[in-house]
Amino acid sequence: MLTGNPAQPTVQLDNSRRALLARHAAWWQRKGTLYVEPSHAPLGKLWLPLAGGKTATEDLDLLPHMLDQERILGPSLEPGPLEVIGDVICVRQVYGTVPWMEAILGCPIRATIQGGSMRTRSFVKDWAEWDSRTPRKNADWLKALLQLTEGLVARSGGRYAVAQTLMRGPSDLAEAVLGPELMCLSMYDHPRALQRFLEEVTEAFIEVLQAQLSRIPPIEGGYVNPFGVWAPGTVVRTQCDASAFLSPAQYANWFLPYDARICEAVDYGIIHLHSGSLHTVDALLSVERPQAIQVTLDPESSAPPVEELLPIFRQVLRVKPLIVDGPLTREQVQLLRDELPPDGLYISARQGSW
Repeated sequence: MLTGNPAQPTVQLDNSRRALLARHAAWWQRKGTLYVEPSHAPLGKLWLPLAGGKTATEDLDLLPHMLDQERILGPSLEPGPLEVIGDVICVRQVYGTVPWMEAILGCPIRATIQGGSMRTRSFVKDWAEWDSRTPRKNADWLKALLQLTEGLVARSGGRYAVAQTLMRGPSDLAEAVLGPELMCLSMYDHPRALQRFLEEVTEAFIEVLQAQLSRIPPIEGGYVNPFGVWAPGTVVRTQCDASAFLSPAQYANWFLPYDARICEAVDYGIIHLHSGSLHTVDALLSVERPQAIQVTLDPESSAPPVEELLPIFRQVLRVKPLIVDGPLTREQVQLLRDELPPDGLYISARQGSW
């Protein structure tokens, strides 16, 4: 188990890196384009190092003390210049396979080794059960997250930026803790209870985010988001995947205010969407924050092809910066470059046919 307050290595920036930071600052203002060369990272079995030197080979219910933090962090890097990939900064996050916010809120975590993921189980059957729950947050999961954050910083050698870990937004947390049925019915049957819950988990999200940021050294006075984009201030990445089973009005009226509040807690915010579920775009463009939108491209079996997404991408780029991220062929990358406004566009092509 890691202990102490590790030293923070100095980030080395040459003129080219400072010029890149200036491009990133401009991107947030919808000026200029960013691009990342393709990478290939096929999904496989879940790598889950356990305390005692073992690696999980069978599915299990995960508790924080079971994690081998030393192996998760890996060795310390020798000090060196900040590394980049294409037009973005190399980033590391705390072991994002763990659904950290859900675990901190009390969700049981099931690691599925062959499935390559971790799943949460809802545990609140009615509002009386949530109201009577004490404590509301699992301190052991939070402690593990913050220890790993400090460890990443200490071992970076200044060669990568540490970003917040993967954190799902209020709608996703409601679905995880309550289950989709109680979440959706409560909009009609228990609106005040759902509102109180969303207030509480939003504040918990912000607290956990700020606790991470307080342990991450700034770079030239700013921070790097999980997509490798530096901002001249604090940053957050949130998401609303559970909006897939909400109507546009339900998302706008119930959940958008909390996504916006999370982004208002920092200087620069970005929200993650999926290309098969873009019915939230109009609502997100109607508010100032988040300032940017990221879209992960889903397989065409469950989402429109890239060509059909161009009108929505243009709509976004008229108002906010946009990241298009997913399996893209060379032809599709060129299509995006030819058909979309360049200012504020960031293309991240991965696992495409190259």
